[in-house]
Amino acid sequence: MGDCRIEATALSLVTIGWELNINHFKLNIMATFSDKESILNTYFGVVVAYIVLNFSRLGVSLANKATLIANFATWTNIYPLATTPATSTVANVKDKNISKRAMLTILRLIFGDIAISALTSTDRTTMNMPFIGGFHPSVPIGNSEPNGSVDDGFKLAHKITYMDNTSGKKAKPHGVTGCEIWQKIGGVAPVSVSDLQYLETISKNPLIISFEGTQGGLKVYYWMRWINKHSKGNWGPEFSGTVMP
Repeated sequence: MGDCRIEATALSLVTIGWELNINHFKLNIMATFSDKESILNTYFGVVVAYIVLNFSRLGVSLANKATLIANFATWTNIYPLATTPATSTVANVKDKNISKRAMLTILRLIFGDIAISALTSTDRTTMNMPFIGGFHPSVPIGNSEPNGSVDDGFKLAHKITYMDNTSGKKAKPHGVTGCEIWQKIGGVAPVSVSDLQYLETISKNPLIISFEGTQGGLKVYYWMRWINKHSKGNWGPEFSGTVMP
């Protein structure tokens, strides 16, 4: 079994994928989970019942089946307690979040062990596991650059956004997985990347940056560039803002 990825998307979905390389072709078994818990709760009920009914055909081990059933029993007990106003205590919400993580963990494990050849179209529809196959060559970033801007009208904080200089849209261009942001706090403007410190890579707007009280009044310089898994793009124009005390 190949790499396991967890990616946060702009559509507020969590995509979990396992990759198999067969004769230089990449095949993915993927499941998409909504982060809206009411939808996730319904999904858990459907997918658990389906896996229990079909565990033998799908190749789910008895141990994983037992763990799934136990985790789901915990979820069905704690979810209504945590989401009903009369019983939604801090402790119940914490237990609900722990239970959700446990459910997602065992489902990822089970999905990762299912052979591609065992899956039917009904399996994929019921378990929300679309098939994505074929050769996936690397996509070049191209010549576009991110045009960054900073809203410095907040106390000890900056709001950073980007726009693609080619399309004019506040969205990443095709082939880009994120926007890499570097900064220099105080002093004169940077002349090379060696003057900067890496800040963060973001995949959607905006990014909120907090500062210490002692940094109030300082000017902060920012550089941005597009990146993907294979390469890094050109630096966009430098932009800057002052930290409001």
